[in-house]
Amino acid sequence: MSVTFYAPAPIPNDEYARNLAVRASGLLDRTNDPALTALAQAARKAVRADWAGVALIVDDLQIVIASSGGQLGRYERARSMSAHAIVTPDRVFCVPDTIADGTFRSNPFVRVGLIRFFVAAPIVDAAGHVLGVVCASSRNPRAALDEGEARVLRSLAARVLDPPPAT
Repeated sequence: MSVTFYAPAPIPNDEYARNLAVRASGLLDRTNDPALTALAQAARKAVRADWAGVALIVDDLQIVIASSGGQLGRYERARSMSAHAIVTPDRVFCVPDTIADGTFRSNPFVRVGLIRFFVAAPIVDAAGHVLGVVCASSRNPRAALDEGEARVLRSLAARVLDPPPAT
């Protein structure tokens, strides 16, 4: 029997300020918001994924506040692939085949067959803090995103911080 270990993502240098920014953003109060759910649906369609969502990374949690094709919920940050994406705010993070990638093949979600393809675009506030991601995953590997798909995902991530529609 072999033992495998999954290395959590590194912690961003601005972690304290970033956590404050997540709380101040108001996004934690927008769980299941129809506008954010629509963004998740658009992301899922744009990259032809099984699941897509809006996920915030705060303290030791990943909190999925909007979802298309899956569930909302709180997950351990240590198991989060999205936590890897927040350390590269200037690019769309993409893992075409998590089994072939040594960093992710031991991730618990990969080992049980839930994530084989993963992509995430950082949600960056005006001060440059990465609050979370618009992400998508599939149970099957696929090619990396093309520039058009990456552009759409970045655009959707930028819209997360738009004020919610008036009711």
